[in-house]
Amino acid sequence: MKWLTTFVFSVSIYLMWAAPSYAQEVFEETPGLFSTRQIGTAVPIGTQKKVTIQSASTLRGKINIATAEVSEVSVSYFKKSKADSKSRAIDFIDLIAVRLERIADGIRLQLSAPNPAPWTDLETGLVEAELTIPESCFVEIEAPYFDIEAHGPFEGVVVPSSLGKLEVTDVSKQLELKTANRRVSIEKISGDISVTTSNSELAAKDISSVDKQARFKNDGGDIRIGGFVGRVNVKNSYGRIEITDFEPQGSGNLIRGFSGPVIVDIKRITDGQVVINNRFEDIGITVPSDLSARLSLAVDKGGKIEAGNFTFKTDLVQPNRLNLVAGDGESLISGSIRGKGNIFVRTIEGEE
Repeated sequence: MKWLTTFVFSVSIYLMWAAPSYAQEVFEETPGLFSTRQIGTAVPIGTQKKVTIQSASTLRGKINIATAEVSEVSVSYFKKSKADSKSRAIDFIDLIAVRLERIADGIRLQLSAPNPAPWTDLETGLVEAELTIPESCFVEIEAPYFDIEAHGPFEGVVVPSSLGKLEVTDVSKQLELKTANRRVSIEKISGDISVTTSNSELAAKDISSVDKQARFKNDGGDIRIGGFVGRVNVKNSYGRIEITDFEPQGSGNLIRGFSGPVIVDIKRITDGQVVINNRFEDIGITVPSDLSARLSLAVDKGGKIEAGNFTFKTDLVQPNRLNLVAGDGESLISGSIRGKGNIFVRTIEGEE
């Protein structure tokens, strides 16, 4: 009997210790939206400075990532559910698991839920998480239905496929973002860059891509890039392209539009090459007053070409084509339109 008493006592102690890890206080945050209290955990980073975030496709939510001078990865989070009753919400929340763990190549944040999910189309399982990681980590995110906000410095940020809104700042070596129907915003980025979205705005600021060609693609939304140095490939359909404070370098600068205006403000160009193609809309090019470049401009029948406010010599004048030489002609700017559209080339406002 003594061993039985000891066994029962041991089991009781274990259950008393284990119960709090499963019991979750849930409250109604707003009508129909239920949430746990904030939960947190941390894991030392080790030598492998890579952080991987993976989520079940049945979960939605937000992930905010910030960097700090720390030696660990920490996460604080809320598990939430939209449901028609508190009891049903608790059932859903109990099925959501958040786990921060060490893996072979770094740290992984795993957001888990059943697949298929037990909630209906009008119900949702949610996680809202804030992650703090050491500076200059490489972050890879596979969380298709999460909005991501990440502020570095990071070595790299990769989101290979998403349907969420993406906002990323301060990346030094690699940025790969691909989403759809949601806004993308990036700032202070250098290195190998590829950004894609659709039906929403793609905004970029303070970008440097000298060694590799940066790639930006949109379909059905505007592309706005401010402060770019290096080589760029921009492609857009049914949206505006606007590039300001542009310093192209090398020969790999290609800007292509379709059924949307293209506005390019070249701040400085020495020995680079810029090719701008558009269909069914205008091209506007702003150049510095001390430009040294050859300009090759062409439009379809019915289109017009206007150039003014800077010094140039004409090299070829035809009804739909105009070739100019400004300064010593050290660089090349090519602009062409297929379909209805005009080309305007002027100096920056106030320069002459």
